[in-house]
Amino acid sequence: MEAEWLAEGVLPQSGWTRVPGEGIGEPEEWFQNEAARIRSWWGEEAWGPGVEAAIRDALTDAVAKAAELGTLSVMLHWPLDVPVPSRVRIVLAAGAPLDASGWRDAGFDVDEYPGAALGPGLKCVALREETINGADLQLFTAVYAFGDESGSVLVIAEAGSQEVFQLTMAGLPVLLSTLRVTKPNGEQFAADPVPTVTRKPTDEWESISNA
Repeated sequence: MEAEWLAEGVLPQSGWTRVPGEGIGEPEEWFQNEAARIRSWWGEEAWGPGVEAAIRDALTDAVAKAAELGTLSVMLHWPLDVPVPSRVRIVLAAGAPLDASGWRDAGFDVDEYPGAALGPGLKCVALREETINGADLQLFTAVYAFGDESGSVLVIAEAGSQEVFQLTMAGLPVLLSTLRVTKPNGEQFAADPVPTVTRKPTDEWESISNA
């Protein structure tokens, strides 16, 4: 079903890799071209031993994520001259959207997010600690969640570095302010207000009037 949906938006800045949603043609050629493009951003002095292998690992993982059910788009953000990107995914979630309490129960800090072209939504941020290959890691996740009667559109940003995560979060409002999702019938996805969270203009007026 997700192949019939379309997600379009403006990436915040240079330093981003957009993983092709319909496959990458000749994989080796795509990997080499993308590594060369990243190398041109960073310069030769940042291209130490093991850098290209680490970039390839991140690109390979992103390609696998792009093939997962419900995924509309996968991007990598390289805000620093090191092979440690943030991964940003746009995915569809079927069923009733989670409300704020559901996200909080899942371990997220939740705020209203009113600045998206998709409509009103939630900004949910979490930090979890995991041990991977014997190393203790902090994993940062942000989910921007938008729902209507057909389900949810989630914009998910993930990083294993706080600095990288914060730099990506600083640029995401540009993408969210332009992101549009088109349904298979040609209609634009428009998020509904989030119960108990999204304030209406009339709420603001009543608040001022009663002050």
